[in-house]
Amino acid sequence: MLDDLRYALRVLFKTPAFSAIAVLTLALGIGANSAIFSVVNAALLRPLPFPKADRLVRVYEAADDNGARGTTLNLSEQTVRQWREFGHDIFEGIGAATGSNVTVGALGNEPARNTAAARIDAQFLHVLGLAPELGRGFTVAEDQPGGPAVALISNDLWREQLGARPDIVGTTLLIDSVPHTIVGVMPKMFRHPYRANVWLPLAMAPALPAQANHYLYGVGRLRAGITPTQAEAAVRRMCAAIKQQSPDPNNAHAAYLPPLAESFVTDLRPKLLVIEAAAFCALLIAAANFAGLLLTRVVEREGEFALRAALGASRGRLVRQHLAQAVLLALAGTVLGLMIAWWATPALVAMSPEGADATGSAMREFDYVVRLDWPVFAFAAGVMLAVGLGFGLLPALRAARTDLRGAISSISRGATLDKNTRRLLGSFVVVELAVAAILLVASLTAAQYFRTLLDEPWGFSTEGRVAFSANYSERLFSGVAEQQTIDATLSRLREIPGVGSVTVTCPSPMNAPRDLITCNPEGSQAPEPTGFYLSYLRVAPPGYFKSMGQQLLRGREFLESDGPNTSPVCAVTASFARRFWPGQDPIGKRVKWGRLDGARPWLTVVGLVGDTKVNADSRDGEVIGTLTRPLAQMLAIVPNPLDDVTFIVEMKSGHLALDSAIRAAVMRADSRVAVYHLTSLEQAAAESRVTERFIFVLVSLFGALGLVLAAVGLYGLLSLNVARRQREFGIRSALGATAAQLIRMVTRQGATLLAIGFVVGGLAIVLLVRLVHSQWVGMPGPDTLSWIIAGGVLCFVVGLACWVPARRASRIDPVIALRAE
Repeated sequence: MLDDLRYALRVLFKTPAFSAIAVLTLALGIGANSAIFSVVNAALLRPLPFPKADRLVRVYEAADDNGARGTTLNLSEQTVRQWREFGHDIFEGIGAATGSNVTVGALGNEPARNTAAARIDAQFLHVLGLAPELGRGFTVAEDQPGGPAVALISNDLWREQLGARPDIVGTTLLIDSVPHTIVGVMPKMFRHPYRANVWLPLAMAPALPAQANHYLYGVGRLRAGITPTQAEAAVRRMCAAIKQQSPDPNNAHAAYLPPLAESFVTDLRPKLLVIEAAAFCALLIAAANFAGLLLTRVVEREGEFALRAALGASRGRLVRQHLAQAVLLALAGTVLGLMIAWWATPALVAMSPEGADATGSAMREFDYVVRLDWPVFAFAAGVMLAVGLGFGLLPALRAARTDLRGAISSISRGATLDKNTRRLLGSFVVVELAVAAILLVASLTAAQYFRTLLDEPWGFSTEGRVAFSANYSERLFSGVAEQQTIDATLSRLREIPGVGSVTVTCPSPMNAPRDLITCNPEGSQAPEPTGFYLSYLRVAPPGYFKSMGQQLLRGREFLESDGPNTSPVCAVTASFARRFWPGQDPIGKRVKWGRLDGARPWLTVVGLVGDTKVNADSRDGEVIGTLTRPLAQMLAIVPNPLDDVTFIVEMKSGHLALDSAIRAAVMRADSRVAVYHLTSLEQAAAESRVTERFIFVLVSLFGALGLVLAAVGLYGLLSLNVARRQREFGIRSALGATAAQLIRMVTRQGATLLAIGFVVGGLAIVLLVRLVHSQWVGMPGPDTLSWIIAGGVLCFVVGLACWVPARRASRIDPVIALRAE
């Protein structure tokens, strides 16, 4: 065996070009796929780190009896209480939480800073099956209004800012200027929900509200033996029983209960599956190319094999020697592929949506470190090794021909490839060209889709504007105090040199609100069974639309006189007006906040503004436009409704170093308020499409890789064919064939393979488009331009691959070719 390996090494070193191409083909196929699938598996397939995690579900209440995803809402306090009371046969427990931001007091040399927080009830961690690493969770007594000021902290906060003190439990931490006793430290990497670093008791009010507010994130643990589908049916029956016992329009009608892990990646899954498909295509091209290279190598040396067999070499010896070459190539390619995957995986994570908290899925709240996935690497390497070993066995069939005449004939330059060999080699090239066509068309389609997304107007100006968020905790501010502090902050920001307009809003102008507003526009019939429509709610001060560059189509901006003691008003977007008052002037129309029989007021429309694009959650279902309320009126109607607000600062000219100036201005207005998420709106706009950009870049890279590998495969086939047809080309040249005619003969073979490959690829694309559309409705199919450009690029690359062998054929000297025989 050692002799066979030494012989294989000598042969491979004598053909460095073949060896390098084969190893690189293997390495690219293995490395690229291992890196991509490691990222995808970390986002989609990594199990949640909880006991019996398959029984955990995300809990939504539905606004209709079917529990369809498009009608789901977050839980209300009323729903949580009812389902806990009546759902003992369905759930082992239901945990509730909501997100916020808090200001953590100065720690050592660190100044006070804002951090993500979650308010969880006493059941939340118990439902997950998770215990703090140090200390304990919240008790029922602590989870009450007016209960003790206690907190849980993240492992990162404990280690990085509190020195990993072993006696941390029982010490105090200043949160929103209130001392809180630390009762526990969460396990490493755990930051669920809302990427929290601090957890506080939820402390739901004991009295049922007159109007349900759907703001609670819900997680449930199903009873053993109950599937999510069975649980949804049981909840429908439970809701019907609750409604019969206690009729209330705010009662939930049904539930939507997706598995918890699946609920985090539902919208990301189809997009990452597109990347997986592209990676698999690259693996397929690499495998076909490697198989073609090995088969070409066998064909080139078949005369040698036959001659050696005729001289007494055993078939086993010939097979071992060629298998040794295939194994050495596979090992070298695997090692290089491992190096590529090891380097590419962190680079891809940084480029992917999973690379940052702002864009990653909720899986980052558990264990966001993406590592090289060894099972994936083993699979990719195994595929390539199987291909190598499979085609390494071909010499056994070739070596069976042992007659000397056949051996000499196969060595001769006049020996052309037999029909079966041509078809087999040609089939590999067709596969490569077909997959390359798929990747090209996909990359061009993704490019157009991405460009369309970027060109789609936001509906407001992003140029020269900086946004930042600030937290106004209910522990620090009442509605009146919050209004005064916001006004003072706006004034301080306007004093900064180089600053133009300044405004504030909630939520961020690029994001849809976490909690939707229910409403009934005047003149419309309330839909059944929900009794309301859904709209996005925005809160804004006077002058907001002008400051943001959002078009005021009719009516007026909010005024300083639109205060808490005046008639409630609102502004609506054009899509809202078109839906409910087509062809009518919306100014003066009214919108009922909530159900028609509810206690909330009617709002008079005073402004019609242009539509804006927002980053919304597809689970929101049908949401009609945006309804904007005056800041002063919202603060008066709902006590402290705005924990987090976003300030937008317009710069008059140039790029100013506003970071320190903004923080100082906010500090002067109120030292208890901390600035966070400070960024330009242009940067925020770019980050909002990180998933689509990631898909475009990767599919384009795979398309380029597929083109190169397909060109290499076609070049190898044509070069072998030309080498085997030297005698034929010499005779044709001697009989008067021109160089152009010989070039056309060679390129015709390449053109035929290209045509077959493009047709096969086109048929596959039609099927793939249907599959993608079933999972990702927004992704368009390829248009005519994409087909034309892809065909043109393939023709150009195939032309280059054909040109060198064709030119070689046209320059064959007939005298030398015939003399060699």
